[in-house]
Amino acid sequence: MTRLFAAEWARLFSRRVTLVTLVLIGVLLLFLTFGFSLTRSTPTPAEVQSAKENAASAAAVWDRNVEHCGNVQSGLETAGRNESFPRACDYGPRPTPDSMLDYGFSFHRQWPSLFYTAAIVLAVAGFVVGASFVGVEWSSGGMAGLLLWAPRRGAVLAAKLLAACAGFGLVSVVYLTVWTGAFMAVAAGNGTVSQMTSGEFGSLLVTGVRVVLLALAGTALGFSIASLGRHTSTALGVGMAYLLIYELGALVLFSVVQTVDYSQKFRLSSYISAWLTKDYTFDTDVNPYCHCVPPKGFSGSWQQGGLVIAALVAVVAISAFVSMRRRDAR
Repeated sequence: MTRLFAAEWARLFSRRVTLVTLVLIGVLLLFLTFGFSLTRSTPTPAEVQSAKENAASAAAVWDRNVEHCGNVQSGLETAGRNESFPRACDYGPRPTPDSMLDYGFSFHRQWPSLFYTAAIVLAVAGFVVGASFVGVEWSSGGMAGLLLWAPRRGAVLAAKLLAACAGFGLVSVVYLTVWTGAFMAVAAGNGTVSQMTSGEFGSLLVTGVRVVLLALAGTALGFSIASLGRHTSTALGVGMAYLLIYELGALVLFSVVQTVDYSQKFRLSSYISAWLTKDYTFDTDVNPYCHCVPPKGFSGSWQQGGLVIAALVAVVAISAFVSMRRRDAR
């Protein structure tokens, strides 16, 4: 098993698809870094002072709204006429001077969206690398030749899967580290990095772990689908079909019947969002004549999102191992 893993690890990083993928995501990082560097500007002392004053005023209003909403929901106060409140009194983040500054790039303010972008890039890249890593073996006959040398079907497929996941996991960690360092360097010119607290840096690290785990899930999913279909194009076709027919198609379908919010509960993208953002709300149905969604809507946590993703990957991976044993035993 160890020799198989070492051989597959070396093969993973010697393949042109892997190298091209690494170059592409590296070029994407360079373009994004260059683009954000063009929007970087340092606020003047007058702008900082104005932002502090505006933030203090807005924060006071935010505090009053949250307190009033909580009192109404607990029965301590009565809601005014035509007064409405957001679910769970969620008025968004409390205004801060940084959020009031109208300057370009701010790592302190924008790092979550940067990490979510990195998650999409790495998950898609992992899916492609994982699918091609085993798919080309089946389509070229290399898998059959390898099984003659090492007839342990389960061990061979497991070694390939572990090598693909471990290899791309390492790539994800390195890439995310460089990604973070690059944007922190861009932000260093206007001092936004120093405004982050230790708790915010802890949240950044936890989000980074979620990004890497999502990339591993994408790699394992692409690998398993390609192994089931015995070809790289099978995984790519399934992935494209899911996105175009189900994710986008379901959105159009539910829009026609005016149950857009209900479809969110049955889309994988919703649970990926819950996994990355810690929480995701499936809003209630806006159609008063349908009532397809319960009035309270649905709420998804990062635990639920992770469980759904893990369950999907586990089912497909187990199916790939079962399919390999059955087909190769004939």
